[in-house]
Amino acid sequence: MKYKCVKAFTLDTYDGDGFYVDGYMEIKVGEVYEVGNENIIDGEIHLDGANVNRWIEISKETLEKHFVEVEA
Repeated sequence: MKYKCVKAFTLDTYDGDGFYVDGYMEIKVGEVYEVGNENIIDGEIHLDGANVNRWIEISKETLEKHFVEVEA
């Protein structure tokens, strides 16, 4: 499933191995993410960027609040 951000927000930044990196990243309106199969930092939902080069892990509550499902 793919989801499009409809309300911008910020998240802590992690590197590709799941280690915390000082700072925040902004998830912007219009970014599209696809549900991934693995969790790196034990988030509820792992999303891989479809139109951005990054991954995020968020709660189901954040998904419902900031994203809408889009066609594949």
